[in-house]
Amino acid sequence: MVGVNQSALPALAFTGLRYGLAAVFFVPFLWRARHWGWRDWRLAAFCGLLGITGFNLPAAIGQRTVSAGLTGLLDGSEPLMIVVVGALLTKRFPGPWTIIASAIGLTGLVLLAHGSGPALGDPLGIALVLIGALLWACYCLAVPDLINGQGALPGTAAVMLFGAIPLLAAGASQTGNFLHHVSAVQSLVFLALVIGSSVLATLCWNAGSAVLGAAQAGWFLYLVPVVSLLGGVMLLGEPVKMIELIGGSLILLSVYLSQR
Repeated sequence: MVGVNQSALPALAFTGLRYGLAAVFFVPFLWRARHWGWRDWRLAAFCGLLGITGFNLPAAIGQRTVSAGLTGLLDGSEPLMIVVVGALLTKRFPGPWTIIASAIGLTGLVLLAHGSGPALGDPLGIALVLIGALLWACYCLAVPDLINGQGALPGTAAVMLFGAIPLLAAGASQTGNFLHHVSAVQSLVFLALVIGSSVLATLCWNAGSAVLGAAQAGWFLYLVPVVSLLGGVMLLGEPVKMIELIGGSLILLSVYLSQR
């Protein structure tokens, strides 16, 4: 949808409209937040800027030059980032398993970056995807406090609203070009992403991570690189290099070890 090709859509407008429509869907649930205090609104704004804006803005730009398969493998580092950032926030020195896992994970990321040629990802695109993954990890640690305190529906509604506004502003100049060039098939895919990824997936993730906790919920992120890599191969015909498979395997191993 947003890759560098003749039929690609403007990435920022694509992302802004996607989350803008998702925010509209959640508007009715903001009524439940009418009695929130200042702390709740501040936390919702912080989470929105981290998880919605912070994750999607660099990802939208980075994915113009990074393949779906490589993006999924890079996002596979998110559970490890959750563990590391969580340890820093709690000021608890990581245990030996976490240190070993961090070294293995960094090795895997280096192999992924080294193995990606121009057709799969450039250094800037890879860096942007990783920045988005880091901000999502921080979001995963912050949002359970809001959801546990105020509920999944109003909490997600407020987070989506605060996160969508900067994305809409960032893509405003490209919106006209997006609406002019989007095809019927692309419109259907776009709506599916709005309903599936932006609305349902965000709501389910917030509700589930609030119950399980950020570290435990991170286990389910293991499926991201697997699904993304397979989808890139089966649906988009993207090539896969052995060094990428090794790097991705090391990342998954590092995440597994970090949970010990």
